[in-house]
Amino acid sequence: MFNENINIEEINPLFNEIKKLYRQYFEYSIKRKWLEVPADIQYREIGYGYLKKVDDRNIVFNNEMDYKKWVLKKSPFHLYKSLTYTELPEKKGGASQKRLIKREIAFDIDVHMTKRCTHKDEGWICEHCLEEAKNQTYILIDEFLIPDFGLSPKDLRIVFSGNRGYHIYLNPTDEEIKNTIEHWSRYQRRYFIEYILGKNLNLNNVGSGWRRRILKQFKEKTPKLGTKQFEKNPNWKAIIDKKSNANKIMDRINYTKNRLELDEKVMEDDIRLLRTIGSLHGYTGFMVKEIKYHSLEVFNPLNHAVFSKFHKKYEKYYVVKINQKLDDLTINGETYNHKNTEIPPSYLLFLFGHNIDMEVKNIQ
Repeated sequence: MFNENINIEEINPLFNEIKKLYRQYFEYSIKRKWLEVPADIQYREIGYGYLKKVDDRNIVFNNEMDYKKWVLKKSPFHLYKSLTYTELPEKKGGASQKRLIKREIAFDIDVHMTKRCTHKDEGWICEHCLEEAKNQTYILIDEFLIPDFGLSPKDLRIVFSGNRGYHIYLNPTDEEIKNTIEHWSRYQRRYFIEYILGKNLNLNNVGSGWRRRILKQFKEKTPKLGTKQFEKNPNWKAIIDKKSNANKIMDRINYTKNRLELDEKVMEDDIRLLRTIGSLHGYTGFMVKEIKYHSLEVFNPLNHAVFSKFHKKYEKYYVVKINQKLDDLTINGETYNHKNTEIPPSYLLFLFGHNIDMEVKNIQ
């Protein structure tokens, strides 16, 4: 639980200034109805954090008005809602104590640095790791959710996480299907994500979905392997065992299985929290923003997830000193690093979230 008696200003002199910025954002996002109010909020658990992801949770509100007033008062840097609906969301403990009713089904794509990234800090971001996160979102949707499970883009909510990932919610327009999946047990959810990660792939009898995906990889990446035998016979192990290039084939199969970086606990955990849509990510200051499927291709987080009022020329902060060398970060086409003497609030929030040692003077 967050101890309000602790003087965070002494721990980090910038804290109050940062909190003012978060409040400014929440005032705007609530007015514009960007901030998500979790459905059936009285059955949902709310969590929040400042200098760490979660300082407190098991918080409950009976109505939308009380929730919004609380958000404005707290102005949290990290804001979460539970995926589960429970009878006793305020009760500490697991699902049995809270009495689970149903649960939203969501994926969390959370990528790491790629080989193309030039930044040395693994916690940093750039266009390359962000592009990989988007690419994995397309793989999940176009290669699994639509062809294998009969969903359409209208059945999904796609949300940029505010950092290096995306949240994909299953929200079927068919109420019967939606009700069924929201009442899946933990083991059913576990089987679902293990299928998508290829953990239960049986090479003795490869199913049609995985056969289609791997054959596509064979044809695109290693066309010399040949695919006719694999197209006709689902017993791939028998075929591979007779091949002289068995290792190369298995490498391609394993590559295909390992293209998605999914946080499995977001699917399996009965009391998992997920970032609230329309909030800001406390590590980057970027918006947790919903995107339509048809807009995903042109979506650029370094432009479109930046709160515009935090990136105007007249809203500047003077950086007196940054005590470490920083990798470049490009926001709205402008590149920043430790050499800058004036930075906008958008970059200040990013630096604060990454715990960069700096002295700042507000010159608004």
